[in-house]
Amino acid sequence: MRPNHKKEVETGKTSKQAQANPSPEQEESKNAFARFFSKMGYSIWFAVMVIGGVIAFIVSLLVL
Repeated sequence: MRPNHKKEVETGKTSKQAQANPSPEQEESKNAFARFFSKMGYSIWFAVMVIGGVIAFIVSLLVL
């Protein structure tokens, strides 16, 4: 945002426009390599989080 830029106040009209034209949270890249590596990175991150959660659960059971 620009330093001297005023924020727009949300009105009924602007909220209706936003509902009518929803923007995607994250745009898909047109480059196949970028799509592959982003999806692979997300999958690896998700797997690491699941494994970490399972380890934390097992440790919590052993402590109790």
